Amino acid sequence: MRLRLLINKLLHLLEVMHVNTEEKKVYLTFDDGPEGDITDFVLDELKKHSAKATFFCKGENVEKNNKQFQRILDEGHAVGNHTYSHINSFDTKTEVYINDVIKADKVIHSHLFRPPWGSITIWAFLKLYFRFKIVYWSLMSGDTEGGLLDINRCMDRLKASTRKGDIVLFHSCKIHENETKQILPRYLEWLKNEGYQCEKLN
Repeated sequence: MRLRLLINKLLHLLEVMHVNTEEKKVYLTFDDGPEGDITDFVLDELKKHSAKATFFCKGENVEKNNKQFQRILDEGHAVGNHTYSHINSFDTKTEVYINDVIKADKVIHSHLFRPPWGSITIWAFLKLYFRFKIVYWSLMSGDTEGGLLDINRCMDRLKASTRKGDIVLFHSCKIHENETKQILPRYLEWLKNEGYQCEKLN
């Protein structure tokens, strides 16, 4: 048990969850796309506010929606690997998981990686660590709350919790479309009014 806790603490030190900066910058990230109207909506909103972001893409979605993927790049955003088929490391043999990530890398071409659900075994983590920068988040937008979303309460939480260097988790997929469409415009407007810049990850 002590060994497991020690390993988990070590992995926590290796993860990127926050950007050290004294400037008023946040790093919006969008998982699971590109997919459908929601990705175009996100890109349109970012453009309105001159905001840059990082899109952690599923390889299979990149192949299906290559024009949207190219738009992400053309508009100056960063992209990251989110596996090819959005598999869970704990439900998959390590070799199969790694191969899925590598398959995605062939169409995404990024040194950034985020495991789906933020879930990854120690063995998969160690195999990927020397090839990718493994990125998590420090603040969740709330766009996974579904029918439980209270937009006013959500915005109050984001306003109270946002700090310099936060990596903020959003989604650009159909399953969370309604929530993302409610939260993102308001949050971007608040960030702008508070003097925050939205930057992409390197």
